[in-house]
Amino acid sequence: MRIEAFAMGFLLLAAPALAQTPQKLPLPHMPGQQSLQFGNANIAITLPAPESPAPIIVTASAPGTRPVSLFLEHIPGAHEFAPSVSLVEMDPGNSTPEFFISRFSGGAHCCAEIHILDLVAGQWRIIDGGSWNGDEIIPEDADGDGEQEIVHGDDRFLYRYSCYACAAPPMRVFKLIQGALADVTLSPLYRPRDEKDLPNFQQGCANHDNGACASYVAVASRLGRHDEAWHFMLDHYDRKSDWGLKDCALRDDKGNCLADIQYKSYPDALAAFLQQIDSARPGMP
Repeated sequence: MRIEAFAMGFLLLAAPALAQTPQKLPLPHMPGQQSLQFGNANIAITLPAPESPAPIIVTASAPGTRPVSLFLEHIPGAHEFAPSVSLVEMDPGNSTPEFFISRFSGGAHCCAEIHILDLVAGQWRIIDGGSWNGDEIIPEDADGDGEQEIVHGDDRFLYRYSCYACAAPPMRVFKLIQGALADVTLSPLYRPRDEKDLPNFQQGCANHDNGACASYVAVASRLGRHDEAWHFMLDHYDRKSDWGLKDCALRDDKGNCLADIQYKSYPDALAAFLQQIDSARPGMP
């Protein structure tokens, strides 16, 4: 990679070829703008002075297109986390790379807030990728097609039937298609990953962890082994735990529950939960 410094106050990095794996981009070392060029795509990252209320700005552009700018909140004096900006190849429908922005919101187990700058039908768009558990999300090529996907645990399973660290959630995969993230978890391309994860979930269920039992039944169902997994769960789940037996059927716009649900047993609660998340596909995190 060739680096040239300009007296205009920004840095230009020229790459001879697009990266085939996510490439994390450097942020400016001091307040000001830094511009990076990759093929025919350009990204400019502007960091405000610490005492300034101005936002962090990430702008994508390319010849013949209108630039698009993502504005990220900056609060003077606050303890906040800098965004992670990566060059990725997620959208096969254009000739430019995409720019993937992940920023940690702070707080226990939460959250990496995702945005993707993508050129769709000749226009730059800001794709809201939602909030994910963890401090940073980095896409990966999960199916070997040369395009990166978001591969992450299904956050809907966290704290559902056991503690955060007790059981891992099933995998969830999102692919960027025509300017939108699509849930492609059920694609046969990802079966090998589910098959690899299944024994660990089964062992956790055998140890009477209801969170692991939920993951085991969910993944086994994706592999066409629902009945087998359901009978195994019935033999091994923790009958003493009431974690997850209370749910909410309806909430108002402030998140207050308007209709409580009290399940009689863990199997009843699990059946309703698995039906709920299955009907939510495709969906966002």
